[in-house]
Amino acid sequence: MSKIGPFFNPVEWVKAYRFHKRNSTFDKSTYDLELYLYSKILNNNMLHWGYFENFVISPDSISLKMVEEAQIKYAENIIEQITDHQHPVLDVGCGMGGLAELMMKQKMNVEVLTPNKNQIQHIRNTLQNLVSHHCKFEQLVSERKYGTVINSESLQYIRLEDAFRKVDEIIMSGGKWIIVDYFRLNETGINKSAHLLKDFEQKLVENNWTKTVERDITPHVLPTIQFANLYFNRFLVPVKHYVYEKLRYKKGWLYYLTTNLRASIDKKITKEEASIDPAQFVNEKKYMFFVLQKNTTTNDSVE
Repeated sequence: MSKIGPFFNPVEWVKAYRFHKRNSTFDKSTYDLELYLYSKILNNNMLHWGYFENFVISPDSISLKMVEEAQIKYAENIIEQITDHQHPVLDVGCGMGGLAELMMKQKMNVEVLTPNKNQIQHIRNTLQNLVSHHCKFEQLVSERKYGTVINSESLQYIRLEDAFRKVDEIIMSGGKWIIVDYFRLNETGINKSAHLLKDFEQKLVENNWTKTVERDITPHVLPTIQFANLYFNRFLVPVKHYVYEKLRYKKGWLYYLTTNLRASIDKKITKEEASIDPAQFVNEKKYMFFVLQKNTTTNDSVE
């Protein structure tokens, strides 16, 4: 009875409700559970999907080391596009700071921004000389002008109107805006994350930006998705089944009482599986590499 006592204690129900309210209102941008998990699995301070030069590869043969090497290549592809080494670079949605760390090694003047509390704490502990901003991009207050602004898998979290407005405020005349992210191809689809590509293209025209580089790198990121999908179905799903069945036979009463909770977990798992289904991703999305330049004749002040 001691194990189920809290279920019949009104005081414990009040405490449970208060605990639920405190923990159900968190802002995902400040504490993203999925990104936190990935940061513990990978060891190079990078959270993006990586870039496989050889994308004709079986997911069975991919190792974590290969994923990490693909992430380094992804970062190097971005750095290659930064031609202005005199003026500061702003890495928006910097993750654990891996990309910025590579730029620092090349003596670039780089700053980072993230609203995520775990990421900013990690960066300030490990990269103490790096200028960091702990806020959402649209809330950034800066008197500086940046020669390059980078959105690496972070544009999807920002309203397009806010992103274009803020970049206009902080970028120098002739500066570059590098965007590497995936976009939805249509309104339908199971996974609604990311912006519609057509909406993004429209905003480019409306805000007077020119694409100097446009690459569809979907094939180069698919191996990571295939790798994640493989381990999801071979490891996580069987473990879930094992835990459910163990609970059924060892704690039948608790199994019965958690029916709704398990249904909620199953729904979440189905949604996450859809996001790493390679075939579905190709049908619904494109992973794009853009380098943009502002069409302007105005002279911005330079710090």
